[in-house]
Amino acid sequence: MIDFKVARKLHAQLNSGEDDAQLEAAGHIRNLCRQSEEYRLAFAEVGAVGPLVGLLDNSLKQITITSAEALTQLAASAPLRTAIREAGGLANLDLTAHLVLRLAYTAVNKNAIRECNGIKTILKLIGEKGCPRPLTGLLAQTITVLAVGNEINQDNVRDNFGIPLLVRVLEERPYDGTTACAADALRAISMNNDENKNRVREAWAIPLLVQMLGSDTADADVLEKAVDCLRILTTSNDSNKVALFTIPAGVPALVRLLSTTNPDQVVTERAAAVIGNLSTSRDYFSSIRESGALQRLVALLDAGSTSRVTEIAAKTIANLSIDDNSRKGIRLAGGVPPLMRLLLEKPSEQVLIAAEEALRRLEVDNLERNAILEAFRYVEQRRAHEDLSHELLADAQEQATSSSEPIDSRPLTRYSLEDTCELLHDMGFHDLSLFVQHSVTGSDLLDLSQAEMEGHLQLSPLQVRKLQGLIKAYSIFNAMMATPGKGEITAQELEEYLGRQRLSKSDWKVATEESKKKHFAQAEKDKERYTKEMQAYQGKE
Repeated sequence: MIDFKVARKLHAQLNSGEDDAQLEAAGHIRNLCRQSEEYRLAFAEVGAVGPLVGLLDNSLKQITITSAEALTQLAASAPLRTAIREAGGLANLDLTAHLVLRLAYTAVNKNAIRECNGIKTILKLIGEKGCPRPLTGLLAQTITVLAVGNEINQDNVRDNFGIPLLVRVLEERPYDGTTACAADALRAISMNNDENKNRVREAWAIPLLVQMLGSDTADADVLEKAVDCLRILTTSNDSNKVALFTIPAGVPALVRLLSTTNPDQVVTERAAAVIGNLSTSRDYFSSIRESGALQRLVALLDAGSTSRVTEIAAKTIANLSIDDNSRKGIRLAGGVPPLMRLLLEKPSEQVLIAAEEALRRLEVDNLERNAILEAFRYVEQRRAHEDLSHELLADAQEQATSSSEPIDSRPLTRYSLEDTCELLHDMGFHDLSLFVQHSVTGSDLLDLSQAEMEGHLQLSPLQVRKLQGLIKAYSIFNAMMATPGKGEITAQELEEYLGRQRLSKSDWKVATEESKKKHFAQAEKDKERYTKEMQAYQGKE
């Protein structure tokens, strides 16, 4: 419970005209307001705001400082900020920086601070030599609050030469909280403000921000603010993208932050967003690929089906997939299975749209989709088996050992020439003389190109299709294996997989040809639509 008698007594002390009594009262008000929202409202009700503001002057007397601290605590309550402003609480910004920061959170006060030349005064203080770095950081933070959602204030910062002053703070080492506040202020004044984005670039901020990302001493807050500033600067601004791209360390520095093990996921998300901004132009595709971004973007697809990081990664992959080389790189990085997995995990609408667009541009056909889905089911079954008790597993192993059908536990890549010939015979290959002549092992079999099949081995078109079907099935299914300790599937596992598809080794490809023909018309429509989109995209460029 608050005691109004105490509030009235302290108010009377403020009006006593005695320095010691006023200092004591201001200190008590500050402490009580820090403890309780109710006391803040009580002191406002008894009229303590006006006397406290009246004690602010240009001196560094303790009464002035304590009164500013008391007003800062009162300003923690939104209803009191207007009263403090109307009482003249915006004077002496160097003494009341914390107070002004709190006042700035009210929309009306944002304009009032500007109208009384508050932004100009704040910038002047930032530019003064010898301004303590904590105060500089606090003032930069105030600029951030004043600029968010207020275009007039953003322009006012620019008109008062605030951009070069804030950029200068980025040059100072070591990187600390003050540096982070300056980067955040540059972000805030650039949001949805093209003129400020250009001015920030012209002030040479982008190279400094990249240096911050590459620093070994920068903490998570500095990295977050620096990369978020780059995100805003490169959003819908081609000149800033070029400026970032032309810095040799720019894209690599961003890619290093694309890590699923990064303890600060906000940094990862913002870095992915900057790469996403660059991915809207073909000019940067090669640099993005060569920096190793594709593998890391694919890894980020596992961040969660409703995660913002996943959404950004999927959209970026979709953007990059309009390019042949990027498509190949994404596929080699294993990008198709996790995109398929997202479709099965009830993702957010934006993730769903991005994943479907990426898969369409990656030209994933129905055969590949079905194989991946079947592989998911198989992996789930294997994981379910791992939950069985030790006794049940032992029984299953004993039954398998005593079975009349021996189970080959070797992967296909370890098949000898003799094993390979036996496998091919089961698939309907009767003349194996050229396979023997060229000593084709299981590993060789999976690496055969169509030219080698037709030229060196002289296979018929049907035999070529059979082998290509086996190689593709093995490749897709092997990539999806998630059983600990296993790097490759065995012939037995592959045969079980084909069996669930009601296929044998010999008719695998032939049977799927019918399925492909069934969807041929739809595939042609998709191809035609994709071609038109590409032509429209190139026309815009």
